Formats: sequence, structure tokens, C-alpha cells
Amino acid sequence: MERRKLAIFAVAVVFAILLSSTALAIAQEELNIKKEGWLDEIIFVAEDDRAKVVDMLSKGDLDIYFIDISDPDLFRQIRETPDLEYGFSYGLYYELTFNPVGPEFPATGELNPFSNPKIREAMNYIIDRNYIVDELMGGLGSPKFVPVPKGFPEYERYKDVIEGIEQQYAYDFDKGKQTIEQELANMGATKQGDKWYYKGNPITIKFLIRTEDVRKEIGDYVANQLEAIGLTVDRMYKTSKEAAPYWILGDPADGEWHMYTGGWITTVVSRDDADNFAFFYTDMGFSWSPLWQAYSPSDEFYNVAKQLAEKRFHSMDERNQLMRQAFQYAIQDSVRVWLTDQTAVWARRKNIDAVLDLAAGYATP
Repeated sequence: MERRKLAIFAVAVVFAILLSSTALAIAQEELNIKKEGWLDEIIFVAEDDRAKVVDMLSKGDLDIYFIDISDPDLFRQIRETPDLEYGFSYGLYYELTFNPVGPEFPATGELNPFSNPKIREAMNYIIDRNYIVDELMGGLGSPKFVPVPKGFPEYERYKDVIEGIEQQYAYDFDKGKQTIEQELANMGATKQGDKWYYKGNPITIKFLIRTEDVRKEIGDYVANQLEAIGLTVDRMYKTSKEAAPYWILGDPADGEWHMYTGGWITTVVSRDDADNFAFFYTDMGFSWSPLWQAYSPSDEFYNVAKQLAEKRFHSMDERNQLMRQAFQYAIQDSVRVWLTDQTAVWARRKNIDAVLDLAAGYATP
């Protein structure tokens, strides 16, 4: 019986080889017909103005645009134009990055409220993520609370614990304000009238706000929420190039910034994002960045993040337990407060076929 199975298997292998050889020859012959290439000419155009891009696509001056479009009004225009087609990707997400040095900045002596994990955790309550998605992003996104993209494998795998976090930390401004004010008082701050002071000076939050996309509107909204608590906010509007020397290259101990509107993108639909906790919350992330070296999570969180990053578990059950712990530790630490997963729009003419990656969109040249 075993020999018969082996013989059948051998015949099947030979047959498969013959078929693949024939197919390869046919494919090679077809390809040889087009030695000169599939297209006569490819013209690339640099254009940052998304409104102009949509107009060019509508008129046929462009066939495809290799950068995502996030403006809801432009998406509506694309959707209503008969000659245009579109697709979505889901790999871009926004967050608030906090400077964790403190309680005072060594260089200035100023109070840094965000050195306090309880204040960072309470920030989750004072931000209405649904407002950001619905009003600022025109519905092109979804609320985000954890460091894995919504709908991706890790999110679905631990959906029960993540949905529990989403419910526990849902928008509750009064609850967040109460915690923040209590912790500010514990740190030695005093409230005079409607404003918070530390050692006789207003507590001024130096807020790096990116200007190139919806993060400008998000930053203004978050600044308004902080001002409603009684904090003074210095809105430092910056491009990526202008902001980098502060948040990712500069020494956070210098006290030149308190918070930053961060944005990240994943270019693959990954089945394993267990190392995200080590990257986003510990010094195991960007080793060259002074900010990452200033991270000081609890020993319990650090050990769990390290185990997950190094794949030091012996079964899926053990991994599941570590991941569930990590999600809880992450929201309690909140050195990053996650805001939204963006739904990015990618546009092209209807007569153009293009493969759209669910995480990265179109592969850019």
C-alpha cells in the first residue's frame, strides 16, 4: 500500500513538472512578444495639491495618483465622478506623543504634567475620538485606543479585551478633568481662577502640531480641551521637517516641548504586531532617539513587552496571556494616546487597473 502511494505521488510530481514546464514555455513565449515593454510611455507628475489632483484625474490629465487622499470633500467629488474609481487602505494612524521627562524639566524647572502616568492615562477620557472621526475626518477613519490597527489580525485576535478598553476609556470629559486636576494638585500646582499655575507661573503646554494634514485640526481640538481644563497651550505649528529636531532628535529634558501630534503607517497587513509594545513604549524602539531613551514604563510592562518582542513564549496560550496584559499596561502607561485609524482614499481613472494594498495603498515608484 505504501509503495502504491509512493508511485502515485511520483507520477503526480512528474505530471506537475511537465505541466509547469509547458506553462513556463507558454508564458515565456507570450512575454517575448512584448520585448519592448507593455507601455509606450510613462509620465510622472509631482503635485501636492489634492484638489488639483482630483480635477486633473476628472479631466483625464492624470490616470492614477500614488498618494492617499484624506479630505472628505474631495472623496465625495471622486465618488460622484463617473470616470473615476477609488479604493481604501487602513494602515495610517494618528496619536499624541508625550514628553515623559519630569516632574520638572531639568533645563527649565518647569512642570511637565505628562511625566505623570495618571495624567497621561486620563487624557484618554478628555478626547472625543468619535468627534475627531466624524467632524474632523469626515467619517474617513475609526476611533483608536491601542497600538494595533483596527480590523487587522492582532485586533481581531484580541477583540474582546480591546473592546473592553474602548468601553472603559470612552469619552468622559468630566472624569478625565477630575483626575488631571487632582494629579496637578498632587504635583504642587495650584489653580487660580480658571488657570493652573506652578511656582507662580501659568502651566504652559508646548504643543507641537503638524500642519500638513488633519493633524492640524486634531491638534487644535486637543489644545481646546486642555485649555478647558485651565492649562495654557502654546500651539507650535510645524511641518515634519520643522518638528523633528524637537520631538525625535532633541533631548526631551530640555523642556522645549510637551506633546506632539504623531502619525504612523504600516505597509503590510501583519499577523504579528507583538513587538509594537516594545517599540512604542520602551527604550527598545528607536535606540538613537533621546525620546525613546527617556521612556520608563513599569517593570511589569517592560518585561511583558520584552518577552513579546523577543518571542519568548512557548505556546499561543502563553502569548495570548502576555498580549492581554500588554494592552492593559499600555493604556495605563499612555506615553502615547492613540486617536484614530485613518481610512485612506486612493484614486484612479476607471480604465486603469491597479492593485491596492489594504495597508499601504498603491506601491509608490
